Amino acid sequence: MNCINQEVTDKWAIYNGDCVEVIKELPHHSIGYSIFSPPFSSLYTYSNSPRDMGNCRNDDDFFEHFGYLIDDLARVMKPGRDVSFH
Repeated sequence: MNCINQEVTDKWAIYNGDCVEVIKELPHHSIGYSIFSPPFSSLYTYSNSPRDMGNCRNDDDFFEHFGYLIDDLARVMKPGRDVSFH
């Protein structure tokens, strides 16, 4: 998996990497709970990269970027489980 760092145990896993890249490698229906804070529309811009979700001109740009994550997020979540956005 393309991560900066990761730790996986028999009860949980945590990955430090690009969420769009990392999530593509996770198995279907493998996540019981997801909590994260996306960098909403220019609220936080971490880099000049066009791949940075926070590097957006407006809400439409943000939702286009967020679209690269959301389909895979739905794919990896176990049915009936929760996702929290901070």
